[in-house]
Order: sequence, then C-alpha cells, then structure tokens
Amino acid sequence: MTIDVQGVIQALSRAVEVSPTDADEDLHPVITLSRDFGTGGAEISRMLAERLGLEIYDENVIDAIAQRSEVNKSLLKNLHEKISSASDAWLYAMVTGKNVAREDYVNALVTVIRCIYHKGGIIIGRGGHVVLQGRDVLRVRLTGSREACAKRVAHRDRLTLTEAKRKCGEVNKMRAKFVWNMFNSRLNDPTNFDMTINTDHFAHYEQVVEILIRSMEMMGYNKRRTGTTNR
Repeated sequence: MTIDVQGVIQALSRAVEVSPTDADEDLHPVITLSRDFGTGGAEISRMLAERLGLEIYDENVIDAIAQRSEVNKSLLKNLHEKISSASDAWLYAMVTGKNVAREDYVNALVTVIRCIYHKGGIIIGRGGHVVLQGRDVLRVRLTGSREACAKRVAHRDRLTLTEAKRKCGEVNKMRAKFVWNMFNSRLNDPTNFDMTINTDHFAHYEQVVEILIRSMEMMGYNKRRTGTTNR
C-alpha cells in the first residue's frame, strides 16, 4: 500500500488549525484499536472505517510520517509547533538522521496521535489508547485465545499451527514491549480500555463491528462535536 504521507500531514495540519470557536462541523469520532495478533484487527478496523466513513491510521502510516526521506519537513514542523513545543530534538534528528532519545520519540509519537484526534479516525496500535486516555474516544482492545488466533494466522499466512503459534507469540510480545517501553503501561491491563472483546466465538467480524458502533452510540462518541466532551 502506498502511503500519501504529505497528504496525511496536510490533512492533520488543517484539522489542528481549526479553532473550536470557529468550527461548525462535527468532528469525526476517534477509536483506538489495540489487538492481539490473529484477532481480526485489520478486517474489523476496515469494516468499521467503511461504516463510519473514517480514515485508518495504522502503525505503518504513523511511522511513515516520521520517515525523513518522505516528509515535507516544514509542514511537519509547523504541525508540531501547533500541538507542543517539546520535541525539537526529534525534529532535528528527523532532518539530520542522527540518533534520537526515547523521550523525543515519545514526544513525536504523542504529537502525531494528538493531531489525529483533532481530525478523527481509527488509530491502530502505537499506544493510542494511552495517549488519548481521558478524551472523548472509544478505546478498544481485541483479544483471543492462543489456539483460535493461531488457526486464523495459519490459514491466512499458510503456516503450520506450530509456526502460527510461534508467530502470534512473537508479535504479541513485540507489541507489549513497545507500549511498555514507550509509556510504562501494560498492554493487557483491562483498565486502560473502554471495551475488551474476545473474538474467538464470533462467526463474523461484522458482529464485532456492530457491537462497537452500538457502543459508540450509547457513549455519545458518534455525536462528537468540536469543543465538547461526552464523558
């Protein structure tokens, strides 16, 4: 998939520039989606995005924004300054290619996710549920048994069940380590999410999507407006 990085940055910049007092349009809802490998996260987020008319920001999109070879640096710098003044070191590293400290990377990651919050969309992974804690977003965790997840991965990737179990374990460990290293937060802590869904026994992913949409309606996130809070 080709990512229009500059297009994403420009869209985020426009969203941030809108003042709460000037905006009459509804803000699009925001969903953060954390998922175990093999739980159907990609398919569920795609269906949800189609139903709600939202963009999907997965880890590839978020990371691509930070790739200095593809980014319009003046746009990103302008965008960053509207959100925070804390990560000059990261911006310098992005331009020069020199190493960047963990704290600076976290600042950059938080900046991007907070900008997406202003625009609306589905944020997959990258600790979005931690960054946007307390805001008017729906924070979802998809989980499943090792056996069920491995069967899905084995079928999709044409692996043996043993290979799929190993792959699921490695990816889940990597994701949990990322969130812990970046935010000191346990990925499997249920208190960090508004909803945790075990996808093992759902015959169709559309059923999970219906649950999420209904939950957004009950929580008021489908009516999110500029300058208002539904909590």
